[in-house]
Amino acid sequence: MDPTVYVNELVDVAVIYRREGGEAVPQKVNYQGRAVNFVKLGMRHPTSKGKRMIHVFDVSDGMNDYRLEFDAERLTWLLVAVIYG
Repeated sequence: MDPTVYVNELVDVAVIYRREGGEAVPQKVNYQGRAVNFVKLGMRHPTSKGKRMIHVFDVSDGMNDYRLEFDAERLTWLLVAVIYG
């Protein structure tokens, strides 16, 4: 059975930009009324949806895994899915 819980909800994300390496990394997300702090960046890759550039981030808070998408045109963050445990 697939443990993925699909959320597909716009969320607020705090991001840090690392000058060395020139990358932006999500640090925390506000989800279900609480702040979730990320401790690990698993994978990051760009993709496209139609003509829009989307950046996909797989991150973890040390217990749960989250998939976030940043829409570079609309400047919005979407929490796509959570895997608990």
